Amino acid sequence: MESRENPLFGRKIFFICPSYAIEKHLIEKLRQNEYEVFVLKEYRKAKSLLSHFPDSMCFINIDSEFSYSAWYNYMKSFQSSEILKSIYLGILTESASMEDKDKFMMNIPLPGGFNRFDKSEKFINNFIAILDLNGAKGRRKYLRFDTRGIKDVSGYIAAEGKLYSVDIKDISSAGLAITYKRELTVLFQKNTLIRNLSLTVGRKSMVCSCIVFNTQINADGTAMSVLMLTNENPEESKNYIRNYIFEKLNSSMDEAINAAERDTASYSQSDEYSKIVVVHDSSYDELTPLEEAEDLSVASAYTGNFDDDIL
Repeated sequence: MESRENPLFGRKIFFICPSYAIEKHLIEKLRQNEYEVFVLKEYRKAKSLLSHFPDSMCFINIDSEFSYSAWYNYMKSFQSSEILKSIYLGILTESASMEDKDKFMMNIPLPGGFNRFDKSEKFINNFIAILDLNGAKGRRKYLRFDTRGIKDVSGYIAAEGKLYSVDIKDISSAGLAITYKRELTVLFQKNTLIRNLSLTVGRKSMVCSCIVFNTQINADGTAMSVLMLTNENPEESKNYIRNYIFEKLNSSMDEAINAAERDTASYSQSDEYSKIVVVHDSSYDELTPLEEAEDLSVASAYTGNFDDDIL
């Protein structure tokens, strides 16, 4: 797959040195809307880490840590790396001038745009439109977590006075995929409403209401079903599952960050930035021009292929 194609599974989104306001008002909103977002507070480890995710998006808060000149050199260095030059870079700022915007955008590829951060809904919508334009979610609408081998996720169903365990293959705030013994397929026929699926996720146990979206028989004698959580489930349960997924993803990413090599390069020695001359057209908007973003509500869609179904 070419790195500039929008991927089926979406892209990881990294924020380098975000401010508290960016974390609270932007990053939390993105997580609520099922974007796979990570925070990198140590910019010295960012390039080593990003080399493992060459089709990811990365937004840099240029108001923090460095001067604009040093951030300019830092971002230009991505273009000299065969791996890093495919990263979808973008900028966040609260104080940069229009001249600063021109200097960055005229000299560095910024598919993520030059974004003047504020707490408004309009800004959030515009930012989400940038993510969607660059395939941040891929074909999926919900962030899905592979739970195979995870000990604190389990489930069982009661039928005819008996309890039957099911293995959780993956889970999202919208539903889950399960595997079980083939002889239990009678309990998981397509469109069956199940109101007594007992699900344990982390430290919380819940009884869930689900609709069987589809079921298939596997060659190894097991069966697999995709279950969608119904609206009967409290929003609290869905939020808990989403937060659990981010806790697990962040824990895994923290391990990768700890193992990443530190960048020892100096980005302040050259001052190419101050020598750039720009002719500013004061008529254009301060944000990367975008139409009004689509509604933030999350809707599911399914392909019929278990590997591609959006959960």
